[in-house]
Amino acid sequence: MANIKVRQQLPDAAKQTADLIETLGFQWEFDFEYSTPDPARRIQIREENHYIPKQMVTQIAAAQERGDKMPPIVVTKDGYLVDGNTRTAAARQNKYPTIQALVLTDSYEGCTDKVERRLRLLGAAFNARHGKGIDRQEIRAAVEKISADSSYAGTRIAALIGVTDNTVKGMLAEMKARRRADRAGLHLNGSVTASALRRLGEASDKLHDEPYRQVTSLVHDTGMSLSELNDILKEMREAGSDEGALHVIEQHRRARREQIAEYRASGHSKPPAAAKLRQRLGFILEYESKPGELVERNSDVAGRHRDEIERAIDVLRAVLAASPAVLHMSSEDETA
Repeated sequence: MANIKVRQQLPDAAKQTADLIETLGFQWEFDFEYSTPDPARRIQIREENHYIPKQMVTQIAAAQERGDKMPPIVVTKDGYLVDGNTRTAAARQNKYPTIQALVLTDSYEGCTDKVERRLRLLGAAFNARHGKGIDRQEIRAAVEKISADSSYAGTRIAALIGVTDNTVKGMLAEMKARRRADRAGLHLNGSVTASALRRLGEASDKLHDEPYRQVTSLVHDTGMSLSELNDILKEMREAGSDEGALHVIEQHRRARREQIAEYRASGHSKPPAAAKLRQRLGFILEYESKPGELVERNSDVAGRHRDEIERAIDVLRAVLAASPAVLHMSSEDETA
């Protein structure tokens, strides 16, 4: 039987697969009797331990024997699997010599970097649409490969893989943060959370090299939370200059000596209580010009509301009274 090259002549189960192939700029031929390939000869998309789960192979093999309709596998011209690892393994388990396949007109071996990136994007897009899809780490690996080509915007990558725009934008921001840290001689080695990396990546374009290096180093040394980092970045921005931003970071480094020591020793980050207080006060100070909005009008809870405010004021007065002594000790510490 001659290979099919026209979409209208394809089996219905193959049409969506062909559409995605064409979206990525590849051409194809449909082969009803493609020699069942070796599943080990594939373009690496998934983590190794996620390939060809035995239970799924058994289920697909049974479906093939029943004659269930399923999409064709996708292979390159030189026989590398782009999509269909489990279906191929099931066909081999059933000892089928052939399987339906959409064969790309491009080869994998010796292809250009641009073609390789499109092949990986195609594989990731198929995997994200099948079964449980690919996990976050696998998506990240695909995004890293694909984004090396600047013609692929984050929104386009997200649409093709079938994940949210924010997922890809976050991963691209993480990559930017790691790469800039590497250039600054900082090796993060998993010491910074993904959320903090994303925030550093988002802030990267607005920070010059030394402030960026110092704030990233502080995050690395403290294991601080995203909310803590956001507060520091806000202070740096409000400082209005590189010198001011560096002064902000130095102040935080001195104030967080215990947090740094604890994080180095235990791997757990506990921000200073004083820093946490400033975070809470930040919420209150937002209402400095409109305190009426914080008044509780519900008579059922107004008494409790007032009581808690008075107790909080008492605590703050005690902190304020003790603050000069704390500041004095701090300055002595620094000159010791």
